[in-house]
Amino acid sequence: MNVKPPLVSVLVPAYRAARFISETLESLARQTCSDWELVVLEDGRFDDTADIVKSFAARQPQQVRLLQNQSNQGVGAARNRLLESAAGDFIAFLDADDLWKPAHLQTALDLLESTKTDWHIGALDLIDLAGNVFATNILPPVTSLEALPDALLRHNFILTSSTVFKRAVFAQNLRFDPGLSIGEDLDLCIELARRGHHPCYGTEATLCYRKHPSSITADSLRFAEKFSLVFEKHLGDPLVNQANCRRLLRDLLFVIVRMTWRREPARARAALARLSRAGPLTLRCHAYRILLRFAEWRLTQ
Repeated sequence: MNVKPPLVSVLVPAYRAARFISETLESLARQTCSDWELVVLEDGRFDDTADIVKSFAARQPQQVRLLQNQSNQGVGAARNRLLESAAGDFIAFLDADDLWKPAHLQTALDLLESTKTDWHIGALDLIDLAGNVFATNILPPVTSLEALPDALLRHNFILTSSTVFKRAVFAQNLRFDPGLSIGEDLDLCIELARRGHHPCYGTEATLCYRKHPSSITADSLRFAEKFSLVFEKHLGDPLVNQANCRRLLRDLLFVIVRMTWRREPARARAALARLSRAGPLTLRCHAYRILLRFAEWRLTQ
């Protein structure tokens, strides 16, 4: 029996997601566009996520599939595995703690059709852990394809849960970089620009993006260590303004040095070594090298 493929594959990477995923899936069930399949990847088994997804599947006429990794592989690898399993003509990512307003999918599909573009970047509201809205209708800045890489490096205004793609975008083995645990979406968008895939931009919020006080972006040191890898990757990339890339990389690496030189000098020294890739060492670098020698001497006393 031939089964018609779904119009949209909704892909949800889930890591320790039991607290919010039920609400997230219910926001999918309320979509005005009902021609979708859902694929959830539980990236490591830690909580009741699988039971929640199975309960949701039992109530839905649409196909719901649950994939599982025995151990956590990271969000980039999770999204890549989900892409391999998708059957729809369009790909929509939804993080396991975010919410879609009922018109999210249909709005994106209509805009993609009317503009003849390849992928959709939506507008959003910000919600807290309890689901209360504290910022409304944050619009992505309309940016030319040529200017998109530099604009994103300065401020990543694309959230994965706001994006919907034509399936053809991923046909030439375009995937997320599994080596990046933050900024992997930004990195993918730079590659989209490199390949000439034009976006369209939402003008009304259809995503509710949940802000976590304990997220990696709230941890300045971990954020700097992880996000700096994105800038290092694009050193020498002709698509990216190299002066800006080096400056932003230096700023992040100096955050690491400043926060670690007293108590974790080895960590600071590693960041200083990486600074050499961002251009000539400055007086500030040499000053921190002197401070590091003092910190290392003091820790041996």
